Amino acid sequence: MDRIKKKLRQIPIPAAFVLCGMAALLCALSLTRATMWFAQKNKGEIAAGYVELAAIPPQEALSEQEQQSDSSMTEPEAGPSRKALPEDDASTLDAGQELEMVPFEEASIAELGLIPFEEAMLPEEERKKYDFYESLDNMAAILWYSLCLCLFSLVFYLWKMKKPLQVLNQAARKIAENDLNFQIDYQGTDELGRLCQAFESMRGELEQNNRKMWNAVEERKRLNAAFAHDLRTPLTVLQGHTDLLLDTLTAGQQDADPEILSDLQAISNQVTRMNSYLDTMNSLRRLEDYAPCLRAVSAKALEELLEETAASLFPREKAAMGGAKGVETAIRFELQEQELWMDREAFSQIYENLLSNAARYARERIRIRLYREQDFLVLQVADDGVGFTPKDLQNAFAPYYRGDRGKPASSSHFGLGLYICSLLAGKLGGRLQLANGEAGGARVTVKMACFQKVFTGKI
Repeated sequence: MDRIKKKLRQIPIPAAFVLCGMAALLCALSLTRATMWFAQKNKGEIAAGYVELAAIPPQEALSEQEQQSDSSMTEPEAGPSRKALPEDDASTLDAGQELEMVPFEEASIAELGLIPFEEAMLPEEERKKYDFYESLDNMAAILWYSLCLCLFSLVFYLWKMKKPLQVLNQAARKIAENDLNFQIDYQGTDELGRLCQAFESMRGELEQNNRKMWNAVEERKRLNAAFAHDLRTPLTVLQGHTDLLLDTLTAGQQDADPEILSDLQAISNQVTRMNSYLDTMNSLRRLEDYAPCLRAVSAKALEELLEETAASLFPREKAAMGGAKGVETAIRFELQEQELWMDREAFSQIYENLLSNAARYARERIRIRLYREQDFLVLQVADDGVGFTPKDLQNAFAPYYRGDRGKPASSSHFGLGLYICSLLAGKLGGRLQLANGEAGGARVTVKMACFQKVFTGKI
């Protein structure tokens, strides 16, 4: 049986299609001819009986029956519907034995004066039978050709198409889910079999490329860690010598050259900036390996976190004195749940980064909204600044991208805010979306998986 299946799989698809089509046509032709013969036979039997009865008047039919009851005839009368017997065989005919019916011909009906058959002379029941056989005779070809084509099309699909299509669909679904730990096992050598083999080759190449990419990412992480570690020592030495020189020169301010002091201060600032840059590199490496820790957080505590963080970034005293940019924050808290499962530390870091980024470009107002959307906690931060440019929308998630919104580069800004937010949002089962508001300004939306606590125990 396995050898037969293997041979059938080796038949090319066009040849299999032709074989199924020819088999369908032959089967339909045979069934059609058999059905037509069956219908015409039954129609002829019904018509023959009623033509003979109609040709004999009722009185003659009665006298004929009386004659047959007490007759000693050795030969029946010749009639249009009876087959004449030879004289030698007449003595062998038993009384009451039926004679063989012969089909009526149109010429015999005309010559013998029989009444032509009309459907109207049939009783209701016989007329229904006659109509059924006539319809069957007319519809036999359409019926059997349609059924046979459908049947052999199904046979062709089950034979050549079903299994390879299932294998390819399953493989495509696993590849879309980034699951390459499987093999496509289909042994056919026809066109679809070769397609499955090509798909398996593609899967193998993807798996190999992913392994290379993963190794390259791990190597980059190790290289960055080594670079940050090796650079830390000379920067610390430079920072120490710079601070010592500044302290020495500022001790005697009357003899110090202001230009030298300015240069030393610039060197000190750049060294401090390099140390901050190294800290961000280490922070990113830790964030890539970060594992969320879900805990129960009350909605009240979450609302207080929003207000306290906004108040710390935009204190009212500085805004009133004009020492800082007077930015007003409007918070809309739209949560109805009393308790949520979430990572509070990750949420707080995302919120602070979005708020700091909005403060860098906002003119007068920042709108903050927190609400629930199905199984996601949604945080939305919008400002009234210049909004995102097309280049920003394309590259904003890239690390160390500092934006293209008409703001001067800041020494303390490394372009990591949105990258950190997108990284943490992905760790929390969500995503980050960027858009421009209808009235202008930028709008950043973060969705994080968050579930209401409906049970007690470990998650």
